[in-house]
Amino acid sequence: MKPIVIVGAVAAGMSAASVIKRELPDSEVIVFGKENYISYGACGIPYYISGQIHDQEDLIALHPEDAIHKRGINLKTRHEAISINRETRTVAVKNLEDGSSLEQEYEKLVLATGARSIIPAMPGVDLPGVFSMKEFQNGIDLKAFMEKRKPKKVVIIGGGYIGVEMAESFRGAGLDVAVVEALPRVMSIMDDDMSAIVDQELRKNGIEVILGKKVVGLEGDQQVRAAKLDDGSSVAADCVLLSIGVIPNSDIAAKAGLELGPRGAIQVDRYQRTSAPHIFGAGDCCTVYHRLLNSDVFIPLGLTANRQGRMCGENIVLQIRGEKLKPFPGIIGTAVTRVFGLEIAKTGIGQVEIDRYNLSHISSVIIKAKTLPGYFPGSADIWVKLFFEDDSRVIVGGQIIGGPCSALRINTVVAAATQGMRMDELYTLDTAYAPPISPVWDPLLIAAKSGMK
Repeated sequence: MKPIVIVGAVAAGMSAASVIKRELPDSEVIVFGKENYISYGACGIPYYISGQIHDQEDLIALHPEDAIHKRGINLKTRHEAISINRETRTVAVKNLEDGSSLEQEYEKLVLATGARSIIPAMPGVDLPGVFSMKEFQNGIDLKAFMEKRKPKKVVIIGGGYIGVEMAESFRGAGLDVAVVEALPRVMSIMDDDMSAIVDQELRKNGIEVILGKKVVGLEGDQQVRAAKLDDGSSVAADCVLLSIGVIPNSDIAAKAGLELGPRGAIQVDRYQRTSAPHIFGAGDCCTVYHRLLNSDVFIPLGLTANRQGRMCGENIVLQIRGEKLKPFPGIIGTAVTRVFGLEIAKTGIGQVEIDRYNLSHISSVIIKAKTLPGYFPGSADIWVKLFFEDDSRVIVGGQIIGGPCSALRINTVVAAATQGMRMDELYTLDTAYAPPISPVWDPLLIAAKSGMK
């Protein structure tokens, strides 16, 4: 049998490789990765920047030498796959260290090329002091820049998840921070009323928030010095973070004639198969099935990448053995973060999805409560918003914002939405109560009761 080749050596790629090698120990599994690093926790980079995580090594789950010697994977870092020849079943690969090229044949091919930061085409984007935040090396370079250049003020372009997380990280490192968001609000993935709470928290902690304005250029000479806005004004900055979003690394698939899906992501089916025989896909470069919307979407998240990679590896093994493949169970788009004193969580359908997919049969309810009994030290405000179908009262999503001990309540909403629970069924759950943990009436129960009226 020819080698099983995997392009991409981070979450999805290494998960697939590890499964295949464990189940088929005599097979040759070759993994090509562009970066020096593999299997790292990219979501931990903001906390490395702030100093909460002191050693970059703590973010690495697997080192290349361990993948090679302990797992038996033929790993080649600093190698970039350039093109795919579907007729000969080969991949053209470039060695980024010496510039040489090779043609690698494959029995099965996995595309796990991930996603990349959106880099706007504007003047000054290549100036020293301008960074994106997607690859592990981005975090290392930014940290080194901060230690060497000692910047005083940073401008973050984009007020999404990474933007607000990095605002806290930079502030924690002692910098003045401005967040510039082209939309009229930060955290636009959340509903208006919820993102307004995040906006207040940012401002309360000294973050300058500039909304409804777009950065059209960066100014400087030997280093970035200012961000120019579309209204003609500018914001001083000796460091700039591009946090506009990500796009899938699907170019190699497009050139090979593979079908693309939403946002240009590689279209895969429920078994992680692409439109081409013998080629699979997994992770941030691919579509993923959304079980509530009953459609394929592009929502790049860490657990999804790991889970798709593992499922991809399992199905390749099953296909080689001639056995029935397993379908990927799907996602509902759960995400969580923390911004200063606020925990923020979202799952399933919200107003963004209602507007995008014209889901006029879905309503919502929002309540404000306390994370703990009001008399107990540390009790904080919490807002819970639940989304449900008008007729059936089946729960289809939720958003939570609040102080410590707020966000993990979203997992109960995840279970409810995944299993099709009604509001009255959520209300009758026997939730835990103890003053240091939760009020007698958990905020989720209060929200469910309100939605039942």
